Amino acid sequence: MLLDFSTTFAWRCPFCGELELNEINIFYFSGSSRLEIKCGCDFTKLIIIKNNSKRYQLKYNCIICESEHRIFYTQSELWSNQVKKIKCVENGAELGYLGPYAEVKKLADLEEEYLELMMDKLEFEDYFSNPEVMLSVLNILHDIAENSGLICQCGNEDIEIEMLPGKVKLTCHQCYGAININAETKDDLLFLKKLRKVKILEGVVSALERTN
Repeated sequence: MLLDFSTTFAWRCPFCGELELNEINIFYFSGSSRLEIKCGCDFTKLIIIKNNSKRYQLKYNCIICESEHRIFYTQSELWSNQVKKIKCVENGAELGYLGPYAEVKKLADLEEEYLELMMDKLEFEDYFSNPEVMLSVLNILHDIAENSGLICQCGNEDIEIEMLPGKVKLTCHQCYGAININAETKDDLLFLKKLRKVKILEGVVSALERTN
């Protein structure tokens, strides 16, 4: 009997929004107990750790509840030919799939079709230059704001967010200072991800500029 120690992940990157398929096999753990699965944008979306007891631990950032989750599979479970749905631990929302390539790809294709249909209905895709980048930019700004990093020089933290086709405009309700943040390319995401604070100049309309 020939055992197939390989499996495929279908996972949407919580950073750039791309849904990619990643195939791995048991030889990926030769000489190492830790495997990082990266998106094309270079964001580490999944970490798999092989324990001494032949258990595998999956670590991932949840795009639903914005927490880090950890789930465990035995060796036989991880490499089995049964499709497994990876979910948000908090509310059970489906985040990705794990299993044989053909079946996982079919589920991923159906998910992409559904997402495109919903975007068309909302006219979301036609309005924004890059809808997936725009959603990721909004998630990053939300994280910055939660850590009290979205403020105005005048001291006000009540900031209005306006989504435009290729950028996000942040406006202070108190002094009406404003700043524009590009939201079109993956480079825009990588630039914004490096920031811990976005500060609006008091009474001034400005834009974030790239620095080397």
